[in-house]
Amino acid sequence: MGHYPRGLYMPVITEVTSEQQIADLALAAREIWMEHYVPIVGEPQVEYMLEKFQSEDAIAGQIAEGYEYYTLAADDETEGYIAVVPDADDGTLMISKIYVRRSARGRGFGKQMLDFVEDLCRERGLGTLWLTVNKHNSQSIAWYTRMGFGNAGPFVQDIGNGFVMDDFRMEKALFA
Repeated sequence: MGHYPRGLYMPVITEVTSEQQIADLALAAREIWMEHYVPIVGEPQVEYMLEKFQSEDAIAGQIAEGYEYYTLAADDETEGYIAVVPDADDGTLMISKIYVRRSARGRGFGKQMLDFVEDLCRERGLGTLWLTVNKHNSQSIAWYTRMGFGNAGPFVQDIGNGFVMDDFRMEKALFA
């Protein structure tokens, strides 16, 4: 059990399925991405990425394509979220997004979401978790490394509008 100093309730992870949940998630994503990514890639790219990947329409479209979104709430406040994409044919589960609000960091929420995803992976018989992280995001790279992920090399993607995601692919092998 973790330490939850602000309230009486343990954090709860809930799958995002309704239009209202999607709308709430898009608002949380905007707050988190603006505070986290603007210093790394600049506001124009963050605005573009939010519209392309984290708007209400984008999130709904991803869910329709097989993405699974989950929020983590503590004291009835959304403190973080995660999106995963299982690939049974490949035996992998991609963590597309894992974010915690700046004000909620240091409370174990990221680790709780990662544990949740590892359990999903094992339940589905998938042996590898993977994700991408910006090459200049040293704080996140260090955290993933502490959580048992290894750097599997560069992963550069053209996302349109003159922007690229210049990332590392990080992987973690799981054993049932």
